[in-house]
Formats: sequence, structure tokens, C-alpha cells
Amino acid sequence: MSSEPNGLKKTKELPHIFVILFSVIVLATIATYFIPAGTYERVMDPVLKRMVIDPTSFKYIPATPVGFFDMFVSIELGLIQAANISFLIFAAFSCLFLMEKTGSIDATIALMVNKTKKNPQFSTGIIIVLMILLSVWGSTGTLSYEEIMAFSPIFVALSLALGYDALVGVGISVVPVGVGFASATMNPFTIGVAQTIAELPLFSGLAYRIVILVVMTAFAIWYVLRYAKKVKKDPESSLLHGFDFSDLEVDEERLGTPFTAQRKLSMLTLFIGVCVMGYGLIFLKWYINQVAAIFMIVSIVVGIINKWNANKIASTLTEGLSRGVLPALIVGVARGILVVITKGNILDTIIHSSVMVLEKMSLYASSIGMLVFQTFLNFLIPSGSGQAAVSMPIMSPISDLIGLNRQIAVLIFQFGDGYSNLLWPTGFMVIVCAMVKIPLSKYFRWIIPFFLMSFVLQAAFVMGAIAMNYGPF
Repeated sequence: MSSEPNGLKKTKELPHIFVILFSVIVLATIATYFIPAGTYERVMDPVLKRMVIDPTSFKYIPATPVGFFDMFVSIELGLIQAANISFLIFAAFSCLFLMEKTGSIDATIALMVNKTKKNPQFSTGIIIVLMILLSVWGSTGTLSYEEIMAFSPIFVALSLALGYDALVGVGISVVPVGVGFASATMNPFTIGVAQTIAELPLFSGLAYRIVILVVMTAFAIWYVLRYAKKVKKDPESSLLHGFDFSDLEVDEERLGTPFTAQRKLSMLTLFIGVCVMGYGLIFLKWYINQVAAIFMIVSIVVGIINKWNANKIASTLTEGLSRGVLPALIVGVARGILVVITKGNILDTIIHSSVMVLEKMSLYASSIGMLVFQTFLNFLIPSGSGQAAVSMPIMSPISDLIGLNRQIAVLIFQFGDGYSNLLWPTGFMVIVCAMVKIPLSKYFRWIIPFFLMSFVLQAAFVMGAIAMNYGPF
């Protein structure tokens, strides 16, 4: 696909994520020469069974600035420290790529689209079911923007055929996946990485995230159907009224992907794998290594189901690794920032200064401030796993010192990273809009009210978590 879809001119190129991260590493290195070095004592919490900061122990120490060469060494050390997270990302991406190559994901989505197309009289009900399925699927991290955006032209064509406009097509496909991905019931790329760094049981706090998924999915359905009904009743009320979508191409080949017995078994295997993963994490105290193993087992079983030989399974998984290289390396490079500020002994000084400010605010106000920070950080670092690697090492001890449960700090990260993906131009939505010929100005006019209302809901969930002391289990 062209880097400038539909002939759109590139106006100003945004910095590559590695350019942003390396710039932050350079700034962090420079900061070690100017920010006073300081340290807290760490003690073992007998209840939580993890090292926590003694809030009364902060003291300044002699400066330990990081040198130019050590700055580059820190990048490799960051990659080493994040090795288990990076391997999980590789295992998950390879598995999902293999699933995609079997045609199982295409066949499943095509089945849902075709059912809707054949029963336009039940369009409202089918759209609701479709959005629920995509949201739940997206919440497991096994369906993301990369997969669904390839189908966005098909959903837009379906939406037009049902008497709606292109925004509804995006609303019934990409939006529920985004909402599900952000709600993150068992998303290894966001909640998994964040909880690992925060030293919480993997995928703990699931019940509250299921409630969040239900509420946010219902809100998304209400928002999309409200606009859809308005457009169907009065086409001139469409934000895209007057735009020509007659030449929108539909990939009939993908739409015609048959849902064969092998593909059904492949999807069933993935579903069983996710269920086993959930059982192991909740009852067997599994952690990140066991989750990666499940993805590897699913990959092999799906390959066998599709009658692939060992070489084909191995070569497909190897090819799939390329999709995981960027997010896996982002986690490691981002961890290099932590290595630098730890070597320079300014991490605790930053934590101490932040706590001095936050202590003057109520816990509720502090949490909303953290949510705003995470939301804007997602503009610079659109990778969920990369953003977790940057923010959670700082947010976790800060939350300890101001009396905020670490699970709530992870929840704040999850919200800040997830929902703004539908808004910030550094994410996938610019590509989606280009693919389906929706002007960005029109998309932003449509999505901004949704985002603002969803932000209010996010804040309410954070405050509710504080009120109920939403804990690590």
C-alpha cells in the first residue's frame, strides 16, 4: 500500500517512534547533569510481597551523571531487561500472523459482514451484535487496529448499502475494536506489559475491566446508532453529505473467504487458548512466560489443523516476527530511558518532586491529572507496550507514595493509552480515513464528542476504583 493513500499529499512527516524515544534518552542523559541525584530506601512489603519505597527515607546523594558512551549501553541494557515482555510480543504477533495466513480471521469477519448484508431489515440488531463481538474480541488483544483496518472499506461499503454513510462504517468496525482494545480484559500488549512492570499478578482485576468493557461498548453502540439513525432519516444531516464514495473499492476476494471446517477449528483453538490462559492466570498463578507458551502452542496446533508441515509453520511464524519487531524493540528502547535515569540516580528525585506536588491535591484530582498525562503521552508514544515501559516505572512508585493502588495506576495507563488511539493522528485512524476517503476534519468533528464523553466515563471509572479501593487481585 502506498504511504500516501488515495493520492493524499504528505504535508509534514511526524517523527518516527525511535526518533522520539532516542530524543527522550538524550534528554534524560542531559538531565542527569542538572537534576540533583537522590534516593529512597526500598523495603519488602510483607502483605504485597514486593519491594516498595519507604516514604520517609528520601535523601540527596552525590551526582552520578551518565556519560555519552553509557547512554548507548543503556539502550542495550533496556532491551535485556525487557526480554520477557519482548518475547511475549513476538510470540503473540507470530501467532496472530499465522492465524491471518490461514484465512481464519478473514473468514470470521467476512461471515459477520455477509450476514449483515443478507439481512438489511435487521440492520440495527445485527450492527449491535457485530459491535459487541468486535469489542469483546478486541479486548483480548487478538484483534487490533492492524487487522480490522484492512476490512474498513468493506464495512464502509456495507454501511452505504444499508443507507448510512462512511462514518457509520468506521463506527461499526474500527471503533468497537478500539474500545475493546482499550478496555483490555486480557490484552497482553497493554494491560499485560503494564501489570508486569507494576509487579501485579498478570491480568488481575479482570472483573472490573469486564464491567468497563460492557459500559464502554454500550456507550459506543449508542453513539454510533444515534448518528446512524439520524443519517438514515435525513441523509443531508450526514457530516459527509455531498462527498462521492461511488468508487470505493470492496475487496470481494476477502469478503468471499469461506468459513471452512479448518478455519472454524482454528478460531476455536484460539478461543480455547485464551480461555486456558485466563484459567491459568487466575487459578494457577501463571505469569508472562506461560502466556507466551500458550501463544506458541496455539500456533503449532492451528498449523497442524490446516495440514501445514513443520517447515511451513516455522517459516510463517518467522515471517510473523517482523510484525512484532517494532513494538518489541520499542519496549526495550523505552526501558533504556529508565536505565539512564536510574544510573544517574535521578529517578527517585523525579518521584519525590512529583509526590510533593501530588500530595497537595486530593487522590481523585491526582488520578485525573495522571489520566490527562497518559492521554497526551499517547500522542508521542502510540505504542501501548512502549508507553507502559516509559510511564509505569515512574507511575508505580508515585502511586505507592500518594496512597493510590498500583492497579488503579495501571487502569489509568490503560485508559490514557487506549481510548485516545481513536483520536490522535499518530495512531492508525489517519490511515483508516485515507483508505475509506473520509476527510480528517470530518472524522475529527465526529469522533471528538465521542472521545470527550468517553473521557468523562474514564474519569468516573477511575474515581469508582479509588472509592472501592480496586486492588491487585
